[in-house]
Amino acid sequence: MKKLNRLIPFSLCFLFLWSCSNNSTNFSDNKQSTKIYHLQDTHFAKFYVLNNYRDNEECIKYIFEFASDKKGWVFILTDKNQVEFEANGLNNINTTKQCFSFSRSNSSLKNNSIRVNFLQNTPLSFSVEEKENQKQLKAAFSTLTVNTVQNFLDYAEKDQAKKQTETYTYLLLNKNNQQKMKLNYHEYGDWFEVEIF
Repeated sequence: MKKLNRLIPFSLCFLFLWSCSNNSTNFSDNKQSTKIYHLQDTHFAKFYVLNNYRDNEECIKYIFEFASDKKGWVFILTDKNQVEFEANGLNNINTTKQCFSFSRSNSSLKNNSIRVNFLQNTPLSFSVEEKENQKQLKAAFSTLTVNTVQNFLDYAEKDQAKKQTETYTYLLLNKNNQQKMKLNYHEYGDWFEVEIF
């Protein structure tokens, strides 16, 4: 009987430890991976879907790196059901969900425009420092979000300084003076390259 009394707590302890090892508490193992996959091509654009989208710097950087070697007009959606296709191509895009579009003319890698649809537009106030052929924009944020990226893209698109020289650079700095994003405009503002740090 004494052996049985000793065996029961030992068995319960063993079962508890075994159960814990099978249900890992390591959060990185349990995260759903973020992945972009091809949805459909139309006569004017390529459509991709990003599963498990999160509005953070890591996810945004992944989207921009993925799109960097895709030619022509590229859409990256966050829900495969937010777009409707018909026989002649695209019918409708639901803009109540996040969508990234990269416009590149003549099937090239030269960005003419990048759009991120605002789900909630919160204007950013930039402090601007101008140098030769460059503007540094600093704002009160710590990490990139869709709102930060689109505010930066909009500022550069509207700014006329890039049209005065062959090449022009815009740098985005956070509140800690860390470079987060860079746009290099070429051919007097005709097209640009993007880098996210």
